[in-house]
Amino acid sequence: MKNMTWRYGLLLAVVFWSGNNQASTLSTSGDIQVFSGGNLEIRTGQSPVDLRAKQPPSIAGGDIQILPRGSIEIQAGQTPINSGSISSSAIMLASGPAFLALPHTSGLTHIGDYFDVELLAFAPLANASSDELVLGFGVNTQLGGAGAAQFLGSTINSLFTDISTQDDVNLAAAGMAFPGLSLNEVGSLISLAVLHFQAVTAGTLNIAITSDLNDLNQGLIFLNQSPLAINAGIGVDITAVPLPPSLLMFVSGVVVSLGGIRRRRG
Repeated sequence: MKNMTWRYGLLLAVVFWSGNNQASTLSTSGDIQVFSGGNLEIRTGQSPVDLRAKQPPSIAGGDIQILPRGSIEIQAGQTPINSGSISSSAIMLASGPAFLALPHTSGLTHIGDYFDVELLAFAPLANASSDELVLGFGVNTQLGGAGAAQFLGSTINSLFTDISTQDDVNLAAAGMAFPGLSLNEVGSLISLAVLHFQAVTAGTLNIAITSDLNDLNQGLIFLNQSPLAINAGIGVDITAVPLPPSLLMFVSGVVVSLGGIRRRRG
């Protein structure tokens, strides 16, 4: 009986301490727990995902999505969402049109490998009138640096008609959209084209995607406003193809054999 009284007393003490101590573990109904050290743990099935949250805990549930248009959307799932804020990181968005070259490579790029570079346009209709349209674009490529690659062509976004190789155009990538693309179609982020290359020489390859506005087919072309110059660049490190281990062993064996022959002749 004394043991039972002691256990109930200890249990009551823990309950009162947890109710008055703000550093205790908080938990929501469902699969989300917020711990005192600022750790937010979300469990889905048997696979835990650990996140960091700002004190005091501000998110109790829901799905968070960062949309291409630059907004953050919180969608309610099976767990209700409590009010709060996220301040662990900031999202930097361009205030006006900007261009980015994004490499598509899987690990190291060796001599002979094929790789792609995607040309993206951020907020192409920023600060434009509501009736403005994107009519097309055109760019060329310039390659430099110690590395070298062969340009193989480009794939144009299906929203545009590919005019890259037309006689009066002849650009690395060019597209035309008729009667034009509105803000609803281009949004705040659109892929213009994917450029294809093959690595030729080891070293750092500098790829510049440029436009000359003296050519009416180049730049980002609009219905009403003047064309916008497209300038983007990326560096790609090209390495020599490593020798297979079996070939290294063969070469090492040949070198050792030649050394032995020379010693015997001596």
